[in-house]
Amino acid sequence: MRKQIYLTAILIALVFETGFGQTSRPFPQNVDYSFGFKPSTITSEVAQDTYNKWKERYLIECNGGYRVICEGHDETRVEAIGFGAILTAYFGDKKEFDGLYKFYKSKRTENANYMMAWNVSCDGINDPGSATDGDIDVAFALVVAYNQWGGDYLKEANKVIQVIKNSVVTTCDTLLALAPGYSKESDMGPMWGGCELTDIQYYTPAFFRIFAEVSGDNDWNKLADDTYTILNAAANPKTGLVPDWQSVSGIPGGNSNRVPYFRYDACRVPWRMAIDYLWNGNPHAGEWCKKVTDWAYSIGPENIKDGYNLDGTENSQGFHNSAFVGGFAVSAMCNSQEVANAFGTEMTSSTLGDDHWFVLSTRAVYLLPITGNFWEPTVTSK
Repeated sequence: MRKQIYLTAILIALVFETGFGQTSRPFPQNVDYSFGFKPSTITSEVAQDTYNKWKERYLIECNGGYRVICEGHDETRVEAIGFGAILTAYFGDKKEFDGLYKFYKSKRTENANYMMAWNVSCDGINDPGSATDGDIDVAFALVVAYNQWGGDYLKEANKVIQVIKNSVVTTCDTLLALAPGYSKESDMGPMWGGCELTDIQYYTPAFFRIFAEVSGDNDWNKLADDTYTILNAAANPKTGLVPDWQSVSGIPGGNSNRVPYFRYDACRVPWRMAIDYLWNGNPHAGEWCKKVTDWAYSIGPENIKDGYNLDGTENSQGFHNSAFVGGFAVSAMCNSQEVANAFGTEMTSSTLGDDHWFVLSTRAVYLLPITGNFWEPTVTSK
């Protein structure tokens, strides 16, 4: 009995010494960013309520882990796992985060060069190829998890970062770019797309700068910088709007019949670019975010719809939802206090139609930076 008590005391001491399992930055943090304007018209309670609703509706158990359901119970997409990993890491839900990462690892395929298959079910794989954005978000979320709980999360992040680098980072003349996915079964080659077809919402420069620290590979910093050349190649010079798909040289739709205007891929670009300004003060991020939110503010946050041609004319399904309003709301934080407050107010509006897994997921993610809870993770060891 005495020996058992002694061993228990040692284990407790080790937990307190290492901090492993203890959440270092519990929600809410309510940080002020080094750059930009945080809306004063919205609170962290809105973010917490949205996260709770997201968990209740879309986060379910699967074989001892967790997954996010999408278009029905038989479909989970890698982008949904990426959203879920970011959310559970920032909200400090270790059990749910670990469960999502367990599911992610179980769905990596040889066909996708051990990136996650982009469309799966609990017990099967619907499409074995990959989609780059989800893996990038998971790798980033692992760095956040390391900041929260210590342990081996940073090592795991580096493994995922290396797989992404080896699978979908490509060179287009002098630029580094991302292929949209990897599939040995694709007619376009295993690294499908790339120079002739890319998706600018797969690029998050602030995450890439962290990947450079984690991996010691400066190519990630170059990819972060080259992102703005690719972004501006396709951006409308007046509105700043970008297409869902493009070539690296800026041709909307790229070399295929992919969507050549601002829809449900491109709506995430304002969020992804804005983080590089909020954390790092990157002037290219700030300039583009101000341009696109000057246009959006002229429309009015309450009037934003779910699709636009690049010249700003409406090309939508008529929905007013957080997938679009929220992306602009994050980007508005690079503009002015007035513009940030206006979009912050609209994110509390009852007129937003957010009853869909994608829309509610993006809303939950966007509300983290909007409310001061998307703090920048640090890398203290490799």
